[in-house]
Amino acid sequence: MAEIERCSECNVPVQAVTNHAWLAGGIIVQSNDRDHRMVIIESENLDPLYKGIEEIIGVPIERIIIETKRRATREYIGRIIPPEVKEMILTREISVEPMVEALNVTSSIMGYGNTTLVGVRFEGDDDDFVTERIREPYSVPLWCGDLTGSTEAVTDRDNDVTYEMEGEDVMVVTCRPAEHPPEFMGRLEVKGYGFQESGIELERCPSCGGPAALSGFEWHDDRGVITSRDTGRRLVMLGPAYQDAIFSELAKELGETIPRVIVEAQRRFANTGLYSIREIQDEEAFRRQLALRGLGELREMELGEKSLRVTVRNAVLHLMVVGLMQGYFEAAARSESEVEWEMRDDGTLSLEITRRG
Repeated sequence: MAEIERCSECNVPVQAVTNHAWLAGGIIVQSNDRDHRMVIIESENLDPLYKGIEEIIGVPIERIIIETKRRATREYIGRIIPPEVKEMILTREISVEPMVEALNVTSSIMGYGNTTLVGVRFEGDDDDFVTERIREPYSVPLWCGDLTGSTEAVTDRDNDVTYEMEGEDVMVVTCRPAEHPPEFMGRLEVKGYGFQESGIELERCPSCGGPAALSGFEWHDDRGVITSRDTGRRLVMLGPAYQDAIFSELAKELGETIPRVIVEAQRRFANTGLYSIREIQDEEAFRRQLALRGLGELREMELGEKSLRVTVRNAVLHLMVVGLMQGYFEAAARSESEVEWEMRDDGTLSLEITRRG
C-alpha cells in the first residue's frame, strides 16, 4: 500500500482532514458536498447490532444492508474521483488497477481494514470482475456494499457481489456486472439531515486545520484500522444517512415496531461491556466527543438515580444513540429501564430514560 501522508503536528492522515470538514454544532461533512454528513463510530458495534436485530425479528437483513451501502459508496466515491481520470479509465487510456489501489488507501484511512487486490478485469463486457481480500473488515455486509459501490463509481455499470470468509477475520469479495435486485428498485430512500451550523466548535490543529482532538485516535496504516487511544476501541468513518436508510427500510417492510427493535438491540449490545458509564460522567468531555465524531451537539444531560434526560441538536443515527444512552443509564442505575424519545424535523433529538420499578 502507498505511504499515507501524515500531519506533522497531530499525525493524522492528511487525506482524512482534506476529504472532510468539521463544522460548528457537532457536524462532519464531506468537503466537496456539505449536504453529505459523516460520522466516526465504533465499528465493533455494527455487525453485532445487525445480528441483534435479526435475532429479535427473526428475518435476515444482510441484503438490505449491502444494497444500501452500495448506494452510499457509489455516491461518495463518485465525488472523489476526478472526472477526467474516470473518463480515461472508461476509454482505456489508463489502467483501472491504480484507481483500485488508490481507493484501497482511502478505505484504509476510513478504518475499513487492510485490502489487497486479488484480481481485476475491465474490458466493458459481462466478463469483467474485481476481487479483493480484506483482513480485519470493519463490517462484512457493509464491506460488500463498499466494493460494489466503488466498482460502480469507477465503471458506470451496475454490479452484484458475492463473498466468502477465508478465516475468522479475512473475507474475499468479488463484484461482477449484474442488474440490481428488482425488489429494491425505487426503495431504500436516503434522506438528508436538517442541521444548524452553529454552536460548539472544536480546537484546531495549527498545521492541518483538523480538530486537534483527532490526535486521540491512532491510524494503523498496515491494518487499515483506527483505534481510540483512550478506550482502545476500533473506529470507522461512514455516512450516517445510509445507516438510517437501512433502519427506515426495515420499518417499511416489517412494521412500525422496528425503531424500538433497533433501540432494544443497541441497548443489549451496550450492556455487553464495550462501553463504560465513565464516558458520560464528565458532561463537557462527552459533549466534545459527540462533536468530534459528528454525532451532533449535546445541549442537555441530566443524570439522576431514577432518570436520564438528554437533548442533542444536529443529531444523526438517533436510534443507535437512544439505545446507547439507555445502556449507559442501566449501567449506572444497575436496573432495567424504559425509554421514550422524539426526533424532530430540525434534527433535535430529545430522550428520557426512567428506571423500571
